[in-house]
This record gives sequence, structure tokens and C-alpha cells, in this order.
Amino acid sequence: MLLWPAQATPTLRSGGRFPMPEHNPDFIYRSPQTVALHLNDHVGRLWLGNREVSLQPGDLTLTPAQMPSRYDLAGPSYHLCVHFNALPPGRAPLRLPLHWRTGPHERAVRDRLQEVIDLRRLGDGAGAGAALARRAAGVSLQALLLWIAVIVNSENRAAAVAPTRVEAVVTELRRHLDEHYRQPLDVSALARRVGVSQNYLARQFQARHRMTLKRYVLGRRIELARHLLAVTRLPIKAVAIEAGLGNPQYFHRQFRLVTGRSPSEERDLSS
Repeated sequence: MLLWPAQATPTLRSGGRFPMPEHNPDFIYRSPQTVALHLNDHVGRLWLGNREVSLQPGDLTLTPAQMPSRYDLAGPSYHLCVHFNALPPGRAPLRLPLHWRTGPHERAVRDRLQEVIDLRRLGDGAGAGAALARRAAGVSLQALLLWIAVIVNSENRAAAVAPTRVEAVVTELRRHLDEHYRQPLDVSALARRVGVSQNYLARQFQARHRMTLKRYVLGRRIELARHLLAVTRLPIKAVAIEAGLGNPQYFHRQFRLVTGRSPSEERDLSS
């Protein structure tokens, strides 16, 4: 794992789409001060320090500063690459894998990484515009690293908690809740819908999403309420009804519990 500060604006040193020739695995890369992030189009083998991994197109790799790396590729190829200054991890750092098979997330990673590279190119040279682009590139890269940490953590949690049947049940339940969260929550009816016991369903959902069914539904309702407060002039009582929280006192209490603000304070922030 690469330990990376959760709050940082990385400084990029280089980036682009670079060719990779066939390699003699005795040829060693090592960067003394920068971390290398690659989105690979390669087929072959990679050594990160003493760890050997197999590479296939779409694999993401992170090579910490000072760590030697070497390749043995099936043929010439390319990769998207950025190098950025290493930073101390600080407290509660992100835990980022040195090798991640992006799978269905490859397109999102590629687009985000290309945005970072494009911004870095705009940052070449002097002047206020270039300085702004360099900062934007750093912010975009940090957002990408945070996003990777979230996705990888979610994948690891799902693999540890949910075998195929459980994952299917929880996925079906969440899809149903996302479409019907404004309706009264009836856990027993939901359990019958997916064919499991009520207690089993509640346990598995909490293990997968780190919150109870009730808390998940409340979050979706407050999310809708915040949206309506920001983009409409509906009275607050009407917002509560639209969000499935018709009791005004309950709505105000739960809204403040989740957001730290009252509904009227939330609306003032958007006006």
C-alpha cells in the first residue's frame, strides 16, 4: 500500500501518454522524490520492489518514491503516467494499492487521469493562468486518489462481507430503496421481496453499507430535501412531505441531526 495524506494538493512533475518498449527485466527504474501513477496498456510482468505482479491493459500501478521497479513486457506498449512529489502520510492517511485491476472503473480512471494530464500541460510556463492550471491539476489528482481509495475500500469490504448470493440480495435491496425511499420503510416486506429473513437482511445491509436500513433511507430523504431547498422555493413543510418526512417536527429534528443545520439555514446557504 501507498500511504498518502487525505488532505493534500500534490505537486505534479510530469505527465503524459508515454511509450514503453519491450524491456530487459534487469533494467531498473527508480525515482528518488516522486510517486509514479501509471494506467497501463501493457501485457507482461512488473516488479515493484521485490513483489512481482502480472500486468494487463487497464491495470493501475503506484510506485512510491525510492522504490525500484522493472518490467518484462510482451511487446511495445503505452501508458498514461503522472509523477508527483512524495508527501508524508500525516494522520489517518489514504491506503492506496500499489497494483489495482480497475475492471469496470477503467473508463472513469482513464478520463480522470487524462484531465489531470491536460491541466498539467496548461500549467507549463509562467503567469497567473499557468499557476492556476498547476493548482487545478494538483486538486484533480488528489480527487482521483481519494476516489480510488473509496472504490478500493468498497470493493474490499464487499469481497470480505458478501458472497455472490448476499451481494445480489443487498444490491437488489439498495436498488429498491433508491427508487422508493420516500415510501414508509417496511423491513419485513423488503425481506420477503428478496427472499431472506428480516434479521439476516438487516445484518447484511449494515455490513455492506456501514449503516442501518433506517439510516440509509433517512440519508436519501435528507439528500432529496437538501436538493429541493436549494433549487425550489417550496415551503419547508412541502419539502418535508416531498422527501417522505411529513411530520414537521420530526423533519426538522432529523435534518439537523444529519446536516448540522436547520432546513431554513440550509436554504439560506443556497440563496
